[in-house]
Amino acid sequence: MPRLERPAPSVFNALLDPLGQRSTQRRTRRLEDPQAVAQDYLQYMLSDYEERRGQGHRNWRDLCPVYAFALTTHAADWPRGGEADTSGELAEHWDQMRGQSRLNWAQAQPVVEDAWRALDHIPAAAVRPLLQ
Repeated sequence: MPRLERPAPSVFNALLDPLGQRSTQRRTRRLEDPQAVAQDYLQYMLSDYEERRGQGHRNWRDLCPVYAFALTTHAADWPRGGEADTSGELAEHWDQMRGQSRLNWAQAQPVVEDAWRALDHIPAAAVRPLLQ
């Protein structure tokens, strides 16, 4: 089982919606191309959240733990793919780490996979400060 580092609590606060605190003019520009590389994970996370919220999907309290989970599992090099063992282990860890998120693993998994793809293209130096 890979070792999981904890995400920085100052960044991943499920109670503070980052888009609810920002003016419309200061919002992060959405990434038009899903393959576009975010400058850092925070930019990706805010852009993805803004898009999902705009489509009527979940709120910050539900998605913040998913982004933190994606970051920690990516940093720990969790295996990817449809392998039943890996998916089951990830589901178990999600249940332990999800906090107040109302998302079950089936709902969280696509968000995690999208975040992993983004993290594949973000330099490690930009991600490291987000982990303790």
